Amino acid sequence: MKEDNKVHKYKIGGNDISLASRDEVKIINVALTQQTSRNIDIISKHFDSAIFDTADFMEAIKQLSISSKFSKIRILIKDSEPMTKQGHRLTELIQQLTSSIEVRKISEDYKSYNEAFSLYDGKGVIYLYHADRYDGFANFNRPRLVSELTNFFNEVWNHSEVDSNLRRLHI
Repeated sequence: MKEDNKVHKYKIGGNDISLASRDEVKIINVALTQQTSRNIDIISKHFDSAIFDTADFMEAIKQLSISSKFSKIRILIKDSEPMTKQGHRLTELIQQLTSSIEVRKISEDYKSYNEAFSLYDGKGVIYLYHADRYDGFANFNRPRLVSELTNFFNEVWNHSEVDSNLRRLHI
């Protein structure tokens, strides 16, 4: 695939990588997902299809999900309507892999949170300063930051519920 050539230059380790465009975020997201062996946690406004509804990302998620019975992908979103109306590929994958992928709607208590991040295996991170922009950074090895963000993610996760728009997907 075309993106694969760009993805292979990003490997676990190294310094922060500044992100300023959709393509940069998309490429790094695929690279981190392909190198993940166990867990991904994502907090996003509406699970942006430009980043998360690509063939390469879906294949990487699928491979992660089937690689181990312990794989877990947890996704927190503010608004699932764009995802369900646009026919996001993740909806089909959720139906196929119900034990490894779970999506919840962010509780009203955290609606003012306007950042987005993805966490990979307790060490990799993509962090966007604003949920609607592609301005942020990525790092393939920032375990301390990922630990702090995981604590916040778990707090939000524990106060969130399955979205009624996505509930039918778990049948």
